Amino acid sequence: MQPHLRGLNRVAIAYVDGATTRYAGIGADQHTPFGIGSVSKTFSGAVLMDMVAQREVSLETKVGEILDAHRSELAEVSLRELASHTAGLPDFTASEAISQDIWFGLLHADGETQDAAGTVADVLAQHVTGRGTYSYSTCGIALLAHLLAHRAGTTYKQLLTQRILKPLSLTGTRLPVTQAGLPKGWQKGLLGGRPAEPWTLNGLAPGGGVWSTSADLATWLRLTRDGRQPGAAGLEPVAAAPIPPYMPEAQVAITWFRADSPGGEPMVFHNGLTGSHHAFVGYCPRTRRGLAYLVNSSPTGGQLLMLQGDLVRTLLDEGA
Repeated sequence: MQPHLRGLNRVAIAYVDGATTRYAGIGADQHTPFGIGSVSKTFSGAVLMDMVAQREVSLETKVGEILDAHRSELAEVSLRELASHTAGLPDFTASEAISQDIWFGLLHADGETQDAAGTVADVLAQHVTGRGTYSYSTCGIALLAHLLAHRAGTTYKQLLTQRILKPLSLTGTRLPVTQAGLPKGWQKGLLGGRPAEPWTLNGLAPGGGVWSTSADLATWLRLTRDGRQPGAAGLEPVAAAPIPPYMPEAQVAITWFRADSPGGEPMVFHNGLTGSHHAFVGYCPRTRRGLAYLVNSSPTGGQLLMLQGDLVRTLLDEGA
């Protein structure tokens, strides 16, 4: 793996091949916590599918059936649409980002200031455009998570812990809402070689604020691949989700993406990118090979291509 890790000073990797899992790291091991960014969304999808299995909601349950949203354009939007980024929402709202510049607003402060109630109100006030067509939305996943928590009569953090993290023994995974909740041993990641604040996203945390380890992500990968976590019931494609220029045929399922690996092997995956950390989890159903990696920096364009292109090709397509 080393040729594909140039310029990275703290990395944790898990490689899954059938029933075997191997770990490697640079300045970290399989128990070192990292921010996983948007890989967090796959946990929101798992909570949704667990509640669907328990008949507490259905994928067609409307926003307005859970909350009083009669003044919102989202009232008739379904949980399926929120979970598949087809609700017609933006990635972030302007107020969630604190400024029009997402990168400035979230990098140079302790994350987001809105709590769950503020986030829900902010998202419900959004104008819906292009409903039914894929448009990646972190705020849509946050709304989904808080709707599920409201239906369950608890907070999303508690719901995630009760339904997913504890039953599946994911002891290295947690959802800090503010810096006070960050895991023991956490360290600032890097942006452009300089320390950057972690994205503790408060009300937006379900969409990108989870912290985990490569050991837990390897478990998450195996459970998903083997159909042993609730979210594995939501892997059927919902809509086209082209990722130009390398995955024009990609599709979105319930929070997970489906596309061909660099070598042409069908793959289920999600990545995550914050201002100071980067993560990837993906596997090929046919070969049963999978990869989870965590990096303590926001990679350059070249590093991202090296990781999600060359590294994925080496481990998933060629094998180790």
